[in-house]
Amino acid sequence: MVARQNIIDKINRKILGDDEAKRVLKVLRSGYLSKPDGGPMVLKFQKLMAIAHGKKYSFAVTSGTAALHCAIVALNLKPNDEVIVPALSNIADCSVIMQEGGTPVFVDVDPADFNIDAQKIEEKINKKTKAIIVVHMYGQPAKIKEIKKITDQYNLILIEDCAQAAGARYNGRYVGSFGDISCFSFYQTKHIICGEGGMIMTNNSKFARIITSVANNGIVKENLDAFDYDRVGYNYQMPEMEAALGIEQFYKLDRNNLKRRNNAKKFKKLLSDLDIHFQISYEFTEAAYFYLTGLLPQHLKSKREEFINIVKKFHAPIKKLYPMSLPEVTLFKNKTYYNCPAAKDITKRIFNLYVNPGLNNVDIEFMASAVRKAYGLINS
Repeated sequence: MVARQNIIDKINRKILGDDEAKRVLKVLRSGYLSKPDGGPMVLKFQKLMAIAHGKKYSFAVTSGTAALHCAIVALNLKPNDEVIVPALSNIADCSVIMQEGGTPVFVDVDPADFNIDAQKIEEKINKKTKAIIVVHMYGQPAKIKEIKKITDQYNLILIEDCAQAAGARYNGRYVGSFGDISCFSFYQTKHIICGEGGMIMTNNSKFARIITSVANNGIVKENLDAFDYDRVGYNYQMPEMEAALGIEQFYKLDRNNLKRRNNAKKFKKLLSDLDIHFQISYEFTEAAYFYLTGLLPQHLKSKREEFINIVKKFHAPIKKLYPMSLPEVTLFKNKTYYNCPAAKDITKRIFNLYVNPGLNNVDIEFMASAVRKAYGLINS
């Protein structure tokens, strides 16, 4: 019998292979494990990502959060400047704004695709608004074309958070191709895996100068050997071994995302007769499926925790990412009020199914069977 731990082990074992091992070994034998201005693997990884996304400048850093932080620092926020973020996202999209003295302003999400609702953005824009962070949640591209029209109209900076969506496409172009600044994560669970790491990309030379300095302790990059610094910076440079992994993972990105889409399609077919709303993927998008994300129906809203626990008792892995909207977390709930009912509702019904490329039909059928049994028990 397939078991939950077997599936998790398979996901972890199959993310990296001989190609990654050979390239890491090459790094170990080269003597270059890290360089302030990027070793050969870092430079190659940056170039691959920049070309794929049509960007002039790219910077490999230590995490997706570090990438977001560099992006916000590049804005030169003044105290109480505002940055719009979706009410359903990772806390990092807010914390980096607050670290720089700015204020995150939440916009509710679309209940169909779980991304920021483009129709509700303008009502939150004012003279203090400097940027919009668009998060492509769970691998489904947001309606970036509509949002870019808004940022152009109000002269705002568009930041794409592609942490959960590397390789996803909107009108044939990779997400990350549209933002003034684009950020990626290469954590263990992501589409490009370095163990940990991130990337920032831009076409703006001013932003590029700030980012390259901030990521290297605030150094004046024109003369590294001078050890001169003109700003507060951070030690965010990616080491060579992580970049070596990233290169091989990048080469496999489209192939692995196709497997994710096929696994998601199998899940949907197997569960099509249940009253579950799965995150919509539009005809003009190709989702990267960080997970296949679904919602229990409203009448089972109070039974989400029971549902999750029953699925696990049937030895199938399942997640709930995220169980609270950002305005509800302790950091914000006592400070300000935001009316984001869609995000609040979604987070109480949400669950996530694994569709990783290392899984096969037997794994998908096993997990779908567990979901079906659990659904039947809570709906009886």
